[in-house]
Amino acid sequence: MKKITLFIGILLLSANLFSQQIDYGNIKFKSKIRNYTKSLPKTNEKGIDREVVNELVKLLGENVLDDKQKKELSNKIWLALSDPEKFDFVYKDYSIKTIENWGVKIKFEDPNFEPNPYLYQWTITEDEYTYFQWAMTRILIYEGLMAYADEAKVASKEIKNLLALKKIKLPYHYSSEYTNSYLERMNKTISNKGLVILIFQNNFDFLACKKENKEQIVNLLDKFQWHFDLP
Repeated sequence: MKKITLFIGILLLSANLFSQQIDYGNIKFKSKIRNYTKSLPKTNEKGIDREVVNELVKLLGENVLDDKQKKELSNKIWLALSDPEKFDFVYKDYSIKTIENWGVKIKFEDPNFEPNPYLYQWTITEDEYTYFQWAMTRILIYEGLMAYADEAKVASKEIKNLLALKKIKLPYHYSSEYTNSYLERMNKTISNKGLVILIFQNNFDFLACKKENKEQIVNLLDKFQWHFDLP
């Protein structure tokens, strides 16, 4: 009986994993560029190594990811940063799923059917810090460790996707608020929970973390020339 139960469990797990994969049967991949770059991002020269990524994931994932999830996420981010081509190959489904609106028809725009999203982005930028920020934004947003909103209305929706704030009921935005002012007000709401929201100073990427980890996270993100501070 135990063997039968175990067998059924394995079948269900396999079916679940299979159902999560993208069906590429009817997809016609198409890239906007003829050739991809053969170069790799110079991570070491830019002061970025696996330890930096591991520590960042450890701090961002504290209390919301278990050790196995942190390790898996660190591995994905490090591969995306250090070898975009290999990342797109090894994590094909994952790579595509992190790209918002991939394969979706948008008014006045052709659907994005780029087969190698991260290699494509590295090819068209070939600037390490610009690429690092882009890649990490895609992955961290997908994992619920970061969000993006250029309007308070959007911020009040996207903030609910942050794992660190999932269990906290947050108020809606005011019509007169901007992204920064709304997030500043949310910081007052979550302060007694020992949490704080940080926002990228040159854009509208934002994240939530434990107050005690704030300085370490800011310093780690600075290594990517990604300057976060209080809204």
